[in-house]
This record gives sequence, structure tokens and C-alpha cells, in this order.
Amino acid sequence: MPVRSVEDRLVAVLAHRQGSGVLLTPRLVLTSAHVIEADPAEVRTLTLGGKHPVRCEVLWAGDPDRCDAALLKIQHAVAREGDLAPLRWGEIVTHQPVQGCQALGFPQIQRFGDDELEAVQVPGTLVPLSGRLRGRYVLRSDHHPPSPGRDGSPWAGLSGGPVLIGQLLVGIAAEDPMGWDHSSIDAVPLASVMNDAGFTAALLEHWPNAPALERIHSPYPEDIAYEERYAKAVKARYSRLEIFGLDDLGTNENSWDLDTAYLSLEARAPRRALDGDQHLRPETHRVEDLLGSRPRTVLRGEAGAGKTTLVWWLASHAACRTLPAKLSALNGLVPFVVPMRSLAAQGTVTPTPDRLPTIAQLPVEGPPSGWAGRVLESGRALLLVDGLDELPQPDRAPARRWLAELLRLHPGTRCLVTVRPLAVGDSWLESEGFEELLLLPMSDTDIQAFVAAWHQAARLECERFTDAPYALRQRGRLDSLKRDLAQEFERNATLRDLARTPLLCAVICALHRRRSGLLPRTRWDLYRSALAMLLGGRDDFRRIHKPEGITLSVDDGQQLLQRIAVWLVRNGRVELSRAQAVRQLELAMGGLRHVREQGTADQVLTHLLNRSGLLQERATDAIQFIHRTFQDYLAAKEFRDNDSLDELLGHAAEEQWQDVIRLVIGHCGRSEARRVISGLLTAADEASDPEAEWPLRTLAAACAIGSAYVDEALHDAVWGGLKALGPPRDDREYGFLASLGPEVLPILPEPEGLGAEQAARIARMLGSLGEVALPLLKQYGQHSSFLARSAVATAWRSQPPQRYAEEVLAAMRLHDVSLRVLSPEQLSALHHLDRIGNLSISQDHSSAELRRGLAGQEVRWLELDHNSVLRDLHFLREHPEIKHLTITTCPRLRDFSALADLELQLLGLAPGSPDLEVIATSTGPLPQTTSLILTLADGFSVIEQVLQVFPNLSFLGLHVLRTPSQPLDLSALHIQPELRLDVLNTAKAEILGTEHFGDRLRVH
Repeated sequence: MPVRSVEDRLVAVLAHRQGSGVLLTPRLVLTSAHVIEADPAEVRTLTLGGKHPVRCEVLWAGDPDRCDAALLKIQHAVAREGDLAPLRWGEIVTHQPVQGCQALGFPQIQRFGDDELEAVQVPGTLVPLSGRLRGRYVLRSDHHPPSPGRDGSPWAGLSGGPVLIGQLLVGIAAEDPMGWDHSSIDAVPLASVMNDAGFTAALLEHWPNAPALERIHSPYPEDIAYEERYAKAVKARYSRLEIFGLDDLGTNENSWDLDTAYLSLEARAPRRALDGDQHLRPETHRVEDLLGSRPRTVLRGEAGAGKTTLVWWLASHAACRTLPAKLSALNGLVPFVVPMRSLAAQGTVTPTPDRLPTIAQLPVEGPPSGWAGRVLESGRALLLVDGLDELPQPDRAPARRWLAELLRLHPGTRCLVTVRPLAVGDSWLESEGFEELLLLPMSDTDIQAFVAAWHQAARLECERFTDAPYALRQRGRLDSLKRDLAQEFERNATLRDLARTPLLCAVICALHRRRSGLLPRTRWDLYRSALAMLLGGRDDFRRIHKPEGITLSVDDGQQLLQRIAVWLVRNGRVELSRAQAVRQLELAMGGLRHVREQGTADQVLTHLLNRSGLLQERATDAIQFIHRTFQDYLAAKEFRDNDSLDELLGHAAEEQWQDVIRLVIGHCGRSEARRVISGLLTAADEASDPEAEWPLRTLAAACAIGSAYVDEALHDAVWGGLKALGPPRDDREYGFLASLGPEVLPILPEPEGLGAEQAARIARMLGSLGEVALPLLKQYGQHSSFLARSAVATAWRSQPPQRYAEEVLAAMRLHDVSLRVLSPEQLSALHHLDRIGNLSISQDHSSAELRRGLAGQEVRWLELDHNSVLRDLHFLREHPEIKHLTITTCPRLRDFSALADLELQLLGLAPGSPDLEVIATSTGPLPQTTSLILTLADGFSVIEQVLQVFPNLSFLGLHVLRTPSQPLDLSALHIQPELRLDVLNTAKAEILGTEHFGDRLRVH
């Protein structure tokens, strides 16, 4: 039986009395408890259109006076899973009447013929406040009520039927209340049913993937209907990722499912912790782990680092409620993607709320009037501001004011802003509650993962080939190319350094395939080869002959694109209209007679959009390069070809022009390079203060590094001027130096005499410079400062595991720093190290592997993080010295018995780890543990178990991560008179029972 809409999930329930129900899955039915209470052994259901009733088993039944609901399991499936319309269920959190609702069922009044069942739809208005004290929803019928039936109420038989708002199930009909002449129907809220432990246990066993309960904030039913269409449009727009080089495989398809292509990257954040817990959160994590607990974030990343890809991934999954547990607080939020390049092209940087859904020009009709404002007001918006650096410098301050005012007006709005590292100051949005994250360059492991994902995406393309033998040969070739490239990355450090961003790694993958293993050696070789691949011979290689009647050589295409690129740079834009692009092509074609003879500028633009792979029209009349890096590279070539280097130098102090200057040096000859570098040094000498001098001197150094020839005098002037600035004073200056790579090593100071902050910044920079920095890292590892030594320890992630452990970490004092283990190689290298104070072990390691890796070590603080294979903690019995243990996302961990043998003072539990009931069953009470830190994401019933498991608790830290369906009630904890509580209320949950604790409670 196909079930094409939620209404088609209606079933009749035949028991002691006849009732109604709703089909949750092909075998599960939700109905009213009072319908089946007399004889639960004799229950049957009948679907709409069904011929014969099917026997059911009662899995759970609530008390009809408190929770009038029951869960039934049908003897056999009555529908195929694929035929069921998606079921969403929700909870009304507004007190305003909600129109456009309905109750469905099989009431007595609707029977016909020989007392046969017939369905009814009762349209009406839900008035949530009317039944609040009784724990009921009340539906007021829109039409005149029917006359009483033979049993009194005309609605007899409706009990258990679904109550819907649009396509959302919010409750089940329960009662015809007295005094309303049958015009009112009481319903049991679905949220009340979900709060029953018996129901949730039965649901978890028989439907573990049940949808999350959605919160309905709007009283406008058209909002609910529109949000479903909007979510589909967001998914359609942002669930496909364009992967460089994949369209060269044989079709024009170069976009792939984002889940196939998405690569989780690492980011660095400042340490943040609850009171007395400075080591709980290591500062480097996968970016998704960091975003979940940060409602407002500025994400910095280099060009091509994956910022936009992350924005798209968040938008598509948040709209569809499919984000992983670590980001579950974002599921169901309404994403508004604001590409700043599009705003600038539309002539505004301060859009009003009603424009937020339309900026990205999604394939959906306009929203109901005022919808975006209502979403913002309810705190359900996810504002994703992408590419703040793509605004011209004068527009950034107005854009900041717009964003700050919008968030002050709607403080519940979650917001992510992406920007290049040096585009705005460190604390640019700090006053608005934003926290900073920095996307890190891809590690060697990330590069290998990206290579595997790129080739997997390429293999999927082979599935489209109709020639099976050819497809098989292509898959075999791709497998061979993947192995060869992975091996090349392992042995070629120079190539690895070129591939530290997803964009450039994709370019290398594409070139490696296209050129059968011949790879570029420098960044400029990489860009030149990519342009040659895209502009030259692609159509010939694919046997496509003049599809638009136009043939362009590599030089022709580059000359044309250079004119568009330089116009965009000169105008501070990253998008232009079709008319503007045509005008630039007309100017370029003035010197390209053989191109003019083939067609008009408009036809040439169409050819470039269709065939080059470098231009795209992502929205109507908004043309841009596939990535700004290619725009800057081509603009730099045009400045050099047009003898406009002085124009470039005149803008050297402007951040948006500096990437173009870095790239122009690769186009320059010997005298031109000297002219550029000398001009930058002159500008630096004339700078008004060090803040203006730093970017100019590091830009001169970057150009010197990229130039094929620099004489000794100029070399000494570049590096001498940079060294004279002294050690970097803040993260901005540290970022300038770090951007220069290993060449900066000779001017870096030794650690003696440096303060803690300066030493730590330089140590962090050294960690990104590769093995060549190991001798200096070893010296910084001896620094007396905890901060400096922590930075050296963190650098392990990007260095050879064994060599770094032997040469750097083994010589360090590690008793007070946090060391993070991410790989089996690092785990096996721990035996080289002295006593480790704080150890964080991430990724999958079995208990036996952990026992071997920790053998002989003395660890006082241990964190186990994102381990999907760990089942027990038996290895801890060999480490009675452990006093603090934190467990994050270890879903299979069930055996905690080893905790009873430890003198554990502090335990931290985060989402994805077993709850306290599992721990209590495994260990019994743990009186020795006096401090507990819990991250709450799915419910607050755990609070009642705290003192049962930890009877001597003196400190409890709570991080409320997700907006709950009920308040956080601390009352049960007041019986512990000395207990101190620290609540990090990220989700702005309602907190009850605070009056019991006085100054022993801190909420922030």
C-alpha cells in the first residue's frame, strides 16, 4: 500500500473499543492507551484501503490518566519502507493559536452503510495555552460541530488519531471535553509521550532512527509548509560540490554529492573550559567538533582552504536535520547563506531580514510575508556569512555594523562568518560574542584522505559509462593513479607542501590524472598547468569539436579571461554581470582578430562559460571565477603584460590586492621582479607604523621567495628589514611570518630571553614548517613557559610521529602540558617520552592497543575522544595514577568496571558516550570521584542519577549544548549541601531550582 502523504498514515485500531492511530513505520502504530486497556491481547489495525485487520502486539501503554498513548507492533509490515511518506513530528512552543491544523480518525459519526468505517478530517485551530495546565493540546473545529452519536460523543472512535500541523505530527486525539458541544477535541502532545521513559525505551529498540522532535515556533501554517520547500531548495543548491578536474573524465558533470566529496578539516581554537578545568579541551580539533558548542564563530582560512565547502555542508545538512551528533544543536535550524560577493554585486551590504532567503537565489518561490523575521525572532536561524574578505575594504565596516545590529536584535541567532586570515583584525567581532577558529593546512593524513575521496568521486563517474569494458578499464586506471599519487605524496615533501589546501590538492589530482603522473614543482607551475589543462585540448581530448562554433587556443582563452579578472580586481569585486563581462571581452577581442571572426563577445562568453571550466554563472546574471585564486592569478598576468606593475604597487597596502602582488612575481622577468620587490621595500620604509610595515615587509619577502632570481643585496635588504621588526607581537604579525614558510627560519630568534606569549607564537609557527624546523623546535621545547611547550607538543600533529617523539618530545618536560595522540604511529611512539601529565587520545584504538601504547607511562589526566571501537576500560587498571578522565564520543563503550579500581577525582562525559545509568550498572557508586563534568545534548533526566552514582560529589560542571524540550531542573541536587555547580548554558535553556544554591551556582 503506497503511503504518499502523512494523512495516508491513518489507521483504525480495533480492540475493546474502536479507535484510530497513526502508522509510524511499516510495523509500528501510535494510538491511545484507553482504546486498548481492557484487553491488550486482542488488538488489530486496519490501514486506509486495507482489506483485513492485522493483529498487533502492545509494546508499551501509558497510564490513560497521565499519558494516554500506546505503541503497537503489527504482526507483519503493512507497507514498504520506500512507499512511506516522510514522517516529521513536532512540539508546539508558541502560545499563539495555530490555524490550518487537522485531526484525523474514524469516528462513529462518519460511519456509513452497514456500520462501516470511514475516515474524517477535522480542520481547526490549535490553541496551545487552553490545555497547558492539563498537559493537553486543544483543537477548536473550524466548522459547526456534529450532533451527538448513539454513545454520546459524535467523535467516539477518533481517539488515537493523528493531530497534524501541515505535515507535522504533534499529538493524538484523546477526548471530547464537556461543555464545548463537540466543537473542541483534546489531544495528547507528542512531546509528553516522548518524555515517558517506557515509550522512549520501546521506540529506541524498535525504531532507533526515529526523527528528532521539531519545535514549532510559528503560529502561521504557511510558514511550516514553506520551510519544508525552502529546506528542499537549500539541499538542491548546496548538496552538490564542484570538484576541480572531474569534468575532464568524459562528461560535463563535475559536481558531486557533498557527502562523497566533503573532507573534515582541523581547526585551532583558543582553550576554553569550565572552572578548574584548563586541560579538558585541546586546542586543535576537527572543525565540526568545535562549531557545535560555539553559537557565533569567525572561521579564518587561506584561499581554497574549504571555508565555502563547509558553509555549504552545514546549510544542506542543517536544513535536512542530518548533521552528526556533535552538531545536533544545528539540526532543524533555518540556514540563511549570505555569500558576500553576491551582496556586493547586488549593490548592498546591509540586507533587511526579508532579503536573507533570497540573496542566494534558491530555486524556490518567495517566502510568506515576514517569514524570515519570524525565524530570526524565534532563534531558529543559522546565519552563514561567507567570504567577508570578498567585500571591498570600505564596505567591511558597514557590513560589520549590519551584522552586529541584526544579532543584537535577534540574540538567539547562530552565526558563522568566514574570512581569510588577515582580512580583518583578531577581535573584529569579539564584542558581539564571536569566537575565533582557524582552519589549519591539511595534514599529511588529510592529504591522503583527500586523494582517496577525489579518486572515489572520479570512480563514481565511471558508473555512467554505457561501455562496460571501458568503464572497467577507467576504474582500474583510477585505482592505479590513486596508489601512485598517494605514494608520491609520501616521498615528496615539496609536493605535500603544495597540496595543503583542498583546492590545490584537487588541482594536483586532476593534473596527475591528465598528465599520467607528471607533476608540477612550484605554485606557478601548478596554476599554469591547470590553466593549460582547462583551456587547451580539453575538447580535443574528449572528441568535442567546436560545440559553440568557436575554437580558442590556450593563449586566446587566457587573454580573454585576464581582462575579466583585472576588471574585477580593479573594481574590488568577485562577480560581474553578463553585460559587464561582454564589455571586457569586446575590449580584449580588439587585438584578437581570429577570435572576432568566430563570433560576438556574447558568443565567446557563452563558450567560456560552457567550455573553459574557469568561469561559472552560479546565479542569474552573476558571473565569477570558479575560485578567486584563479581570478587573482590571471589578473596578475594582465598587470604584468600591460606594464601596470606600478599600479599594483600603488595598492600594496590594500589587503585585497596583496594576493595579486604575490602571484605577479611568478610572471615577472628578472628586472620586473626587482622592480616589484624594491617597490615594496620602499613602501615599507615609508610606512607610518609597524602595523602598516609588517604586511609590506612580509609581502616583499613572499615575492623574493617566489622570484626565480634575487641578487644578494636585494635578498639581504628583504630579510634584514623583516628581522629588524623583531619577534611578532600578536597573532596578526605571527600570521604574516608563518605565511612565508620554511624560508623564514634563519631570521627567527632562539627561545632564550623570549616571553611566554612570543615563544608560544613562534613555536606554533615552527610546527607548520615541516621537518626542517625540528632543531629549533627542540630548543623551544626546553622553554620554561607552559605556553611555549604546549605549542611544541601540539606541533606533533604535523610532524613525522616517530622522529618528532625521539628528537623533540623525548627531551621535553611534559608533566604540565596536554599532548594529543591522533594516530597509531603516535600511540606507539609514547614509550620514548617521559612522564606525561595530560594526554588526549583520539580516533579508533582498542583497549589492547591502548594498553600497549600506555605501557610504562605515568599519566594523571586522560581524555578518550572519538573512538568508535573501544568497548571497555580494562587498560586503566594498569594506571592507578590517573586522577582525571574525560570521555567524548565513544559510542560502543559499555564496560566501565575499571573505574571502581581507580582513585578517580574527576570524570568528564560528553555527547556520544554512555549515560550514567550504563556506568552505574557497570561499576556501582563511585564515592572517590568528587568532580563531574557533563555535556547535555539530549535530555536532562540524567541530573536525577548524578548523586546516585557519585554520592560524594563536590563540583558539577554542566554544558547545556542543545535547546531542550523541558527546563533544566537542579532541585534534586540541593540535598548535597557542599556541591558547587558551574553551568555553561550555550542553548539558553530555562533553569529551575537555582534558589537552592546561592553563590555555589555559576551560570554563564
